[in-house]
Amino acid sequence: MNSQLLSDIKKVLVVVEPGDEAQPAIDRLKSLAGCFDLEAKLVACDYSQYLVEGYYFSEAELPDLRKEYLQERKELLEGLAVPLREAGLQVETEAIWSHPSYKAIVDCVDQYQPDLVIHRVRRHAALSRLLLSNDDWQLARHCTAPILMVKDKPWKANPIIVSAVDPVHARGKPSGLDHSILRMGKLMAEKFTGEHYAAHAYGQFPLSGVYPADAEAKHRAAFKELADEFDLAETHTILMEESVEYALKSLEEELDVDLVIAGSISRSILSDVVIGSTTEKVLDFLDCDALLIRPDNGPTE
Repeated sequence: MNSQLLSDIKKVLVVVEPGDEAQPAIDRLKSLAGCFDLEAKLVACDYSQYLVEGYYFSEAELPDLRKEYLQERKELLEGLAVPLREAGLQVETEAIWSHPSYKAIVDCVDQYQPDLVIHRVRRHAALSRLLLSNDDWQLARHCTAPILMVKDKPWKANPIIVSAVDPVHARGKPSGLDHSILRMGKLMAEKFTGEHYAAHAYGQFPLSGVYPADAEAKHRAAFKELADEFDLAETHTILMEESVEYALKSLEEELDVDLVIAGSISRSILSDVVIGSTTEKVLDFLDCDALLIRPDNGPTE
């Protein structure tokens, strides 16, 4: 991934859990390979409590045992890579000993410089999110490349793509982030011959001192100005007066959405605990995939 904003997807890092029977992250890689001329790296970040000093084995035994363990994971990755290579895709693999795993993934991103990271996620309990103990949330915060958070729901042949924007920047988003999100939505829709919508949801606090009609007018005007920059038809721009996670969930069900593209902003631990993260709530509410864009890594014109 070069210093320029993303205009194509040429290198993809796929985070794999080799022992899983279903591999939705690999499935997304195959779909992308049909639309982009790309190469890929499959990486597994593994750790076993049994191979920690003082648990079952002596310190002298551990290096060889961990090496053997990682070699087994490497062989599983190679097994997943075979059909991809047979299909003409250039693929490398790496198994890494790491706990927590997100740190190794972030390091791998820095070294490999991918244009996109693909990572499978599962629905999480509210407690794990609150305590910031889950690797998924940490990866979303620290990954410097766009990251496709994959769920188990497969994409349709012509996917429905929703770009979630915030043109009034009510949640502290940088002004250029919406443009990056919409450019990415346009790029993906073009490559996959899909359908692209822009959505803006806003919640109006009862005691905010702003009349509902005034708030709606403000959000509608800002949203229209943004949509006009991208020549989005009125039929494909959706304004909702509701919290973001509930609004996007309703929209997902109504349109049978395959992919939501949203912004990801690294914030302090304190603000995440006290306020919570809109992005994290959206990830838990949705059954479809989410592509998270940071302010500095969206696509160019």
